[in-house]
Amino acid sequence: MKREYYFWVAAILALLFGLLMFFAPGTAAGAFTLTASPDTDTIFRVLGSVMLGVALLNFLVRNHPMSETLKAVLWGNAAIHGIGLVGDLWSVAAGSVSFGGVAIGLVAHLVVFAGAAYYLWQPDAA
Repeated sequence: MKREYYFWVAAILALLFGLLMFFAPGTAAGAFTLTASPDTDTIFRVLGSVMLGVALLNFLVRNHPMSETLKAVLWGNAAIHGIGLVGDLWSVAAGSVSFGGVAIGLVAHLVVFAGAAYYLWQPDAA
């Protein structure tokens, strides 16, 4: 996959998750098998705002040539999705959410993390 396409995919995934969490936090809570409440609405809106910012960042750098700055963005994507993957699995192991509640998010984490890792270790791949 061209690096430009990777950033498109990363931006679209972050946009979709971000919009859901920001504008429909109760629906997002339900998708994660959590009971919606004013507390979960607050947390999901904050997380949604972060995801929307990440979406914008990935969109803005989609056509940039490889540089130290682009590598920093890739490291950021790897960290967000690597840590997010661990956090989701931890929540499943703790019994906070069901595996089904995080399955779609796990796929998104894996796709974005794997792409970031690939372009970090193959910087000449465009």
